[in-house]
Amino acid sequence: MTEASHWPRFTPDGSLWGGLDRRHVRLCLFVLTALCVLYVALALTPSSYARAFEYLGLPAQTPLLGTAHLIRSDEWMVYTPYVQIAVANGFADVNAHSPYHETLRSFQALPLLDWGLLFKPYHWAFLVLPPANAYAFFFMFMAMAFLFGWALFLRQLRVPALAAVLVSLTLLFSPFVQVWWTSNAGVFALAPWAAVAWLQIRRRWLRVLASAFALAVWLMAVAYPPFIIAMLLAMAVLVLALRRDALTVARLVDAALAGVLAAAVFFGYFHELIAVMRNTVYPGQREVGGGGVSVISLLAHLFPNLMTYRFNPLPAFAPSNACEIAVLGSLLPLFTAVLVDRAQLRRWARANVRTVVLFAVGTGLIACWVFLPVPVVVGKLTGLSIVPGARALLAFGLLLNIGCAIALIQAGVRLTGARLLTLAALLVAGSLAKLAFGQGSFSRLHSAMDALPYLCLGLLAIAARRPRLAAHATSVVLAVACIGNLLGHGLFNPVQSARPIFAMDRAAVLQSLQARGAQTTADGTLVVPGHYGALLSGVGIAAVNHVLYAPQLPYFRQRFPTMDADAFNFTFNRYAHIAVGQGDAPRLPQADLIEVPAATMLAGPPAQPATACTGDGQPPCPAAPAQP
Repeated sequence: MTEASHWPRFTPDGSLWGGLDRRHVRLCLFVLTALCVLYVALALTPSSYARAFEYLGLPAQTPLLGTAHLIRSDEWMVYTPYVQIAVANGFADVNAHSPYHETLRSFQALPLLDWGLLFKPYHWAFLVLPPANAYAFFFMFMAMAFLFGWALFLRQLRVPALAAVLVSLTLLFSPFVQVWWTSNAGVFALAPWAAVAWLQIRRRWLRVLASAFALAVWLMAVAYPPFIIAMLLAMAVLVLALRRDALTVARLVDAALAGVLAAAVFFGYFHELIAVMRNTVYPGQREVGGGGVSVISLLAHLFPNLMTYRFNPLPAFAPSNACEIAVLGSLLPLFTAVLVDRAQLRRWARANVRTVVLFAVGTGLIACWVFLPVPVVVGKLTGLSIVPGARALLAFGLLLNIGCAIALIQAGVRLTGARLLTLAALLVAGSLAKLAFGQGSFSRLHSAMDALPYLCLGLLAIAARRPRLAAHATSVVLAVACIGNLLGHGLFNPVQSARPIFAMDRAAVLQSLQARGAQTTADGTLVVPGHYGALLSGVGIAAVNHVLYAPQLPYFRQRFPTMDADAFNFTFNRYAHIAVGQGDAPRLPQADLIEVPAATMLAGPPAQPATACTGDGQPPCPAAPAQP
C-alpha cells in the first residue's frame, strides 16, 4: 500500500466547501457577508488610534468594544497617521505638507495613485469610498483574506473543509497574530495565496500569472523580511511534508517564473527605496544568529497564558511587552498531547514515515534557530540570518498548530473521563507554574483569561456526554480550541470607528501643542518638545516631529553642517522617529529614535557665507539682463 493511500480523509476537490452541507455553507456565507458590509458601512477598524487623542490633548475617544493599546504604537502612531497623510495629499506619492517632503512610497503599503495600486486590492476602496469606510474595508479585506487564504491552503494540504476553516480561525485569533495585526495584517493574511494558486490551478499560464500576482500583492503589502521569510519557511515545510506530489519539475519551474515576475514588480516599484535602505545604519543589512528566546516560550505553546497577565508579560519577563512575548499558540498542542488516539496515531505515522520525518526535521530546525545559539553562518544558508528568534516563533507556531491539527484529524480523538481528568490536572499545573514568574507580585498573576482553558475543558466534558457531539469528537476539539483563542484574543484589538481618525480638529491640536511649548520656525515648521511619532503630520501639521521611513540626510546636514561625518551618518542614516529635546546635540535614545535639539531646529539652516562674484555669470553672480 502506498503512502498516499493512508490519507482517506484528505481528498481535496479544489473547493473550500467540499463535504459540507451546502445549505449551511450558504447561510454562513450570507451572515459573513452581511457582517462585512456592516463593518465597512459603520467604518469600523481594529485601530488603537484612540490613544492618539489623549496624546494630542484632545477629548478622549472610547472604542466601541475593547481597549486601545499603547503597545500598538507602530500602528496608531505611525501607520494610521501615514494613511491620513496619503489621504490629505490626494494620494500623491510625496508628502507636500511636510518639511521633509518625504516619499510616501514605503515598505508599508499606502493608498497612492501610482502603478503600484494595481497590486494593492485592499486599498482600491479609497478610490470610491470615504476615507473612513475605505480604511474599514482595508482591515475587513485582510481579515477575510487570512480566513479564506489559510483555509484554502490547508485544503490543499488535504485537510477536510470544516477542519480547515476552524484551524484558520484559530490561527487568526492566536496571540502572535493579534498583537502584531494592525500594522502587519498584510504579511499574515496574504502569505498563503500564492501557494494556493500554485497548488490548485491546473492551467500553467494561469497558474504562473495568478501565483505571480498573489506573490507581488503579498510582498507589496508589508515588506518586512523577518515575517516573510518565517512564513515562507513554514509553508515550504508543510508542502514538502504533505504535498510532495506537487513538487514536479513543471510546477517548480512555474514557481520560479512566478517568483521572477513578482520580484520584477517589487524591485521595479521599490528600487530607489531599496538602494537607500540597504545602506542605512538601521535597519541596514542586519544579520543575527539563532536563539535569544526563552525555552519557557516552548511551554507557552501548551499553556497560552503561562507568561502573561492578560496580554502583558509577568514580572519575571520584564522589560518585555505584549508583542515581544507573544507566541503563535492555542490549546491545540495540549489537546493533541492528551486527547489524540495514540494507537491510531502510531499506525498512521508508521504508514507515513517520510511525511512525519520531513515535518519533524523542518520543525526541529526552526525550533533550533528559535531557542539555540546557532551561528550566523548557518542562518545565511536558509535566510534565517535576518530573522531574529523572536520572529521565527511565527514559523514554529504555524507548524506546531497545523501539525497538531493534522494529527488529530488523522488519528482521531478519545474524549474519555480519564483523559479529561489528565487534561484538567495539566491545566492546574500550568496555572500553578505561573507562581514561579510572579517575583512576589502574586496579586497580578491570574486574570479572567486564565479561566478560559477551564471553560474549554468544560465544553469538552459536555461534548463527551452528548452522543451526537461525541461522534464528531475531532471537529469538537478543533472548535473548542478555536473558541479559546477567539475569546482570549478576539478583542485584543478594539472595535474603533475610523470616522474621527479622518476628521481631526487641527486647530485644537495646535492649541494644545502651543500650550506645551511648541514654537514655529521662520518657514512655518512646528517644533514641539517631545516624541509624537507621525501624529502631527497625520493631522496636517508641518512639524519637525515625525517618523521617517527613509533617512532625510540633506535636510539634517543643512542644520548640522559641522557635525562629524561618521557621527552624522550613524545618527541620521536610519529609519527613525524624530523627537525634539532640549540638549545641544542630536542623540539616539534607541535604535529607531533620534532626538534633535529644539534650539537648532528653531534656528533653521545656517546662512550660507557670501561669495564674491567672479564675473563669469555663474552663481552667485546676477544673471545677465534679458535681451529686448
